[in-house]
Amino acid sequence: MDNHKYPAKFVNFRPSDFQKGKVPSPVPGVAKWEYNHRKAIIQHITNLKHQLQEIYESYVPVVRKTLKHHDSSYPIVIYMKKLAKSHRPDGILKCLDSEVIAVHALGKLVVGMTEDSLAKFIQLINDLIQEIPITRDEWVTQKLDKSGTWRDAIVPGKERDFEWIHELTSIDYVKEYSPNEVLEAMSSHDMQDCKTDGEFKIRFFQYDNDTDHIVRNQFNQIFNLYESDIRPLSYASGFSSYVVPFVNEETIHQMAAFPGVESITSFTRFRVNSSAIAESRTFLEAIQPEVGKSYPKVAIVDSGIGKDNNHISPWVEERDIYVPFNRQDNYHGEFVGGLLLYAHHANPTLKNIVDTGVKILDVVVLPAESLESIREDELIDALDTALEKYAKEYRVWNLSLGSSRLCSGVISEFTASIDILQDTYNVNFVIAAGNFVELRQAGPVTSEDENDRICLPADSIRAITVGSIALNHDDTNLVKQGEAAPYSRRGPGIGLSIKPDVVHYSGNPRNFPIQSINSNGAIVEDYGTSFSAPLVSAIMAEYYEQYPEQLSKTMAKALLIHGSKHPLTNKCIELASDHYYYGFGLPSRIQDVLYGNEHEITLVFEGKLNAKQNRNWVQISDFPFPESLKVGENKIRGEILVTLVYEPHVNPRLGSEYCRGNVDIRLRTLFEDGKYGTISKGSSAGEINQAERWEKSQMTKELKWSPSKQLSFISPQGKRGSTDLRLDLFPTWRDITDKQPIPFAIIVTIRDPKKSAPVYTDVSRSLLKAFQTNDLNLRYTPTRITNKSR
Repeated sequence: MDNHKYPAKFVNFRPSDFQKGKVPSPVPGVAKWEYNHRKAIIQHITNLKHQLQEIYESYVPVVRKTLKHHDSSYPIVIYMKKLAKSHRPDGILKCLDSEVIAVHALGKLVVGMTEDSLAKFIQLINDLIQEIPITRDEWVTQKLDKSGTWRDAIVPGKERDFEWIHELTSIDYVKEYSPNEVLEAMSSHDMQDCKTDGEFKIRFFQYDNDTDHIVRNQFNQIFNLYESDIRPLSYASGFSSYVVPFVNEETIHQMAAFPGVESITSFTRFRVNSSAIAESRTFLEAIQPEVGKSYPKVAIVDSGIGKDNNHISPWVEERDIYVPFNRQDNYHGEFVGGLLLYAHHANPTLKNIVDTGVKILDVVVLPAESLESIREDELIDALDTALEKYAKEYRVWNLSLGSSRLCSGVISEFTASIDILQDTYNVNFVIAAGNFVELRQAGPVTSEDENDRICLPADSIRAITVGSIALNHDDTNLVKQGEAAPYSRRGPGIGLSIKPDVVHYSGNPRNFPIQSINSNGAIVEDYGTSFSAPLVSAIMAEYYEQYPEQLSKTMAKALLIHGSKHPLTNKCIELASDHYYYGFGLPSRIQDVLYGNEHEITLVFEGKLNAKQNRNWVQISDFPFPESLKVGENKIRGEILVTLVYEPHVNPRLGSEYCRGNVDIRLRTLFEDGKYGTISKGSSAGEINQAERWEKSQMTKELKWSPSKQLSFISPQGKRGSTDLRLDLFPTWRDITDKQPIPFAIIVTIRDPKKSAPVYTDVSRSLLKAFQTNDLNLRYTPTRITNKSR
C-alpha cells in the first residue's frame, strides 16, 4: 500500500559521480580460434575459399554484365558463427578495402566487395594456408603487462596472421546476396498490394556517393525509368529508398536480381482489426469531467470517436481528422476510448488501471475496415502533422494498430520513422504488439512459431510495446488469468531486444472478452492487444500528470518498467523466455512506484553520458545502503531492484545492430578482502565466465544492446557483502563513430522483505550526508470517477 509520507527521492548527480577516464573493461586476452589444429583450420578456410571462387566464377560475370563497371561493388553475405564484434573479419575487410554495408539477421553481414577484392580475398587464403601452425599454442607466448602480471600474448611477427585465422574460423560461410533475400518480405498478398497501389518501395545498398550514383543510373537505364518515375521515399531517413512504379510482377523479379538492390517491399497497410463479439443490454451512465480539474492526457490514433457519443465526447478536448466522416467506422476508436474512461466499471475485476478520468486527443486516421486501409506513408504524414500541433500538450500517443509484416532482422523505413518522430517531438508512442490471427494451440510458454512474432510498428525501439494477458478464464480456455493471451504476439524485437516492453489485460477468446462501451453507452465485448495498449497509455499519461517535475520520456519509460511485475508471480521477470511474452510485466500506477513505506525507499537518478563533456562513465561511490540491513561484519540482507532505461544512438541501415550503444549497469559491494565484487543478478549478471562471453549469451542473460535493463539483489537472510556499495554505469559502442551522448534514467528501490528495518529513515540520513535530493511528492491525490448502471 502506498504512503505519501514516504515519497521517492530524486537524487542529483555529483560532479565526482561522472568519470573522465577510460571506460573500465576486461583486459582483452588472445583471441580464441574456432579450430585449434592445422588440419581442421585448413579444411574450414578451404571451404570458404571454394565458396568465394564460386562467387567469383559464377556470380560476378553475370552481375558484371549488368553494372558494366569493373570496379563496381557487389553485395556478398558473410554468415558469422558468433555475434561479437571481436569475431568479425574487420582486419581482413580493411585489407580488402571492403566494408559492412548492412546487417540483417543476427550474424548475417552484407559486405560490399569488388571483383578485385574478391580475387584478393581468395589469394589471401591461399597465402595464409602455407603459414598455419600445427596448433594455435605454437603462436601463443607469455609476457609481463604493465601491472607485472604474466599474460598470454601472440608470438612477435605473427600478429596479423593470428588475427586473420581467428577471423576466418569465426566465419560460418559466404554467399552472394540473392533475389530471394531481396523479396524476403514480399508475400503474394504484398505483390497484389503493389499492383493495387501502382507502385512499391525499393531500397538500395549504400556504398559511397559515386558508386551509389552509378548503381542507380544503371538501374534506371535497364528498367527505362526517368528521374520523374523514381522518387526518393520522403520519410526514409538513413536509407537509400525510392518509390518505383509497378509494371508487372515479372519486372519486380527482374529488379530483385539487380546487384545493389537490398529489398523490394509493398507499402505496409494498417487496418482496423477487431472481433466485435457481442453487444449487451447493460448500459452505463455517462460520466462528465469536472470543470477546472486537471486530468492525464492521451492522444488516441485510431478510427475516431463519434461527436454524438455522449459517454466519451465530453472527454475529447481536441479532434484531428484525416478520414472523411462518410468513410469512418468509430467502433474500434470508441472501444479504445471507452477503456480509458469506463474500464473499471465495465470490468469490475480489472486491476492496475487508471480510474480517475483521461482527457483525449482524437486523431482519426483509420478508415472503416469494410472500405479501405491507411498506407504507411499516409500514416506517417498524419502523425507528423498531428504531432507538430499537439506534441507539447499530449506526451502519450496510443497506437492500437498493427500490420501483417513481422519483425525481422531488418528495420523498415516505417519503424525508423516512428522512432524519429518520438525523438523529434519528445513523446512516447504506446503500440499494440499485434494479434496472432490463428491463435496458439499450445501453451504460450512452449510455443516457438516464428509467425507469431511482433509486427510493425511494434518493433519500434523507442516505443512502449504492449502485449496481452488474459483477464479471466474457465476450463474452456487455453490460458489462465494472467497468462499471455493466445493471440498476443511475442518478442524478441530487433537484435534480441525485449519486446513487448510490458503487458496488460485483455479478453480471453472463449467466454471471457474484455468489455468497453459503444456509442450508445452499451457494454460491448472484444479481445486483442489493441485493448491492452490504452490501459498502459493511461498509466503512462498519469505519470506525466502526477510527476512533480518536468518528466522526460526516458524517465517515464523507466518508471513504467520499474513498477512492472510478472502478472502471475508479482516478481521481477528475469528469464528471456518470459520477457518475450510478458516484457517486464504488468505496470503499476505512479503512486505505487514512487510512494513507499518505513521499510522501503525508491531513489531516482537522471543524466546523460557524454564523452565530449568528459562524462564517460558513472560510478556512484558511497551508495546509500541502510545500516539496519547489515548482518554481522561481512553480510548484508534485503532487496534491491535497479532499473535502467537509456536512449542509444541508432542506425536503421544496420538492421539487427540498430542500437549502436550499450550501457551496462553493475551494483558492487566491498568484500572483506578489500576488493569490490558484483552482488546483483538479472539483466547485468556481473563478471561472466570467459568461456560464456558469447554475444548471444550476453544479449539474453544481460540484455546487452537492449535499452531497458533490470538487476536485483535479493537475500532475506543475508549474503556476503558490506554496506559500502557502488553503482557503476559502463557504456560501450559498436563503432567509434557511434559515440554519441546517451540520455539515461535509473530507478533504485531498497526494501526489507521482513518489514522490520527502518530502511526509509536510514537511507534518508545517508543521503543528507553526501547528496542533494528532492522529495517526489505527487501533484495531487487522484479521485476515482464513478457512475451507475441502469
